[in-house]
Amino acid sequence: MDFKRSIKEKKYVVEISQREVEELRNSIRAAYDKVIADYVERMKRGWAGRPKVMDYFYEMADFSRREKELIEAKSEGKKIIGYTCVFAPVELILAADAIPVRVSCGLYEPAKIGNRIVPVEVCPVIRSTVGAKIIGLSPFLEQSDALITALTCDGMTKLSEIMSDYKPVWTICPPRLKDTEQSLSFWRSELLTLKANIEKLTGTKITGKSLRRAIERVHRANRVFRKLQNLRKEKPVIMGRDAMLVTQIAMWDDLERWTEKAELLCIELEERLKENNLACPPDTPRVMLTGSPIIWPDNWKLPNLIEEAKPQGIIVADELCSGDRFLYDPVGVDEWTFEDMFTALAERYLMPSTCPCFTSEAGNEDRVNWLINRVKEWRVEGVIYYIYRGCMLYAMEYMRIKHALDHLNVPTYYLDTDYTREDVGQIKTRVEAFLEMLKARIEI
Repeated sequence: MDFKRSIKEKKYVVEISQREVEELRNSIRAAYDKVIADYVERMKRGWAGRPKVMDYFYEMADFSRREKELIEAKSEGKKIIGYTCVFAPVELILAADAIPVRVSCGLYEPAKIGNRIVPVEVCPVIRSTVGAKIIGLSPFLEQSDALITALTCDGMTKLSEIMSDYKPVWTICPPRLKDTEQSLSFWRSELLTLKANIEKLTGTKITGKSLRRAIERVHRANRVFRKLQNLRKEKPVIMGRDAMLVTQIAMWDDLERWTEKAELLCIELEERLKENNLACPPDTPRVMLTGSPIIWPDNWKLPNLIEEAKPQGIIVADELCSGDRFLYDPVGVDEWTFEDMFTALAERYLMPSTCPCFTSEAGNEDRVNWLINRVKEWRVEGVIYYIYRGCMLYAMEYMRIKHALDHLNVPTYYLDTDYTREDVGQIKTRVEAFLEMLKARIEI
């Protein structure tokens, strides 16, 4: 955090001394180091005989290795661009030879600090991200030279203003209607402005050649990611919380290295499938998660509860902007001209999105259809609709999603929480009751 900057220059002022900042940063960092170590150990215990390559992903779950790499990259002149939402096109960042990292905060304690600026009624992801910046806690926020924020809701809109007190912030505004010619034209112009900002920061012109390399680089990650997801269609060959961690690490890891490691993981999982070496019994209730983003590490309380419950469940899929939505849809290029690539890029980050910020005359049916198809293909037996208090967009869509899943005779459970560990016992009871019901349905 830049403490030399005058408070008078800031739009959102919080009175906090340098000493308090350091004390809070050190104590919270020590606490979340313990949380990460505990959660990784729980995942290891919960999956005996796991593939060897999982050790890489467990190592990367501790942010310290990637933090050191980012610091070294900055010392060599690299620019790091943070983003808060999967609407941000990572291909543009990569094409400018910069490093993309997602900066939304999944730690509970910083939310209390964020309350000094942001009302407690606001989404805790917003409050935690603000709190992390106030005390300089997040390695990804701190190393970012600029931030890309998508104006998907009121909370994200004001987050953009607050963060601009500390770093350059580039906002992108997804249109609320995405199935019109005007919408795509508007969205394309938003990304052109973003492209110009990235070029100015990095001093690197995004050319047809560099954009193609970036798209192909992400394509390789797309293919491996889909391979991993397709393996989850079969018998439970990987625990869901482990697969979610693998996916999320792609948001801050070096993408080429992640692709190589994820490919090795798929190879090991394919061998395990042939040998019927499963992560859990084949009749374990198959669960899908949807709703608010579940961000490592503290947000893993729900995945942990599901897969450590009695009876146990397994997460086979999710519809989360912190999960399956990140790499599932590739950029569809017809011709490798710059104009065609850029239009394809704009379409990829708009049309497949199932964010509830969209509406249309018939409603945001893309999300409903996506969920229905995933339930059928992945043989989902129950859906947990996970909401943070203050996350209005997802909360308001619950009943429509429930009605759609009711038609498939798939139980849907609404589970609301905040950034806290205090309700773990209560949530555990509710999750186990839901899984008990699913188990009974399977046996019948």
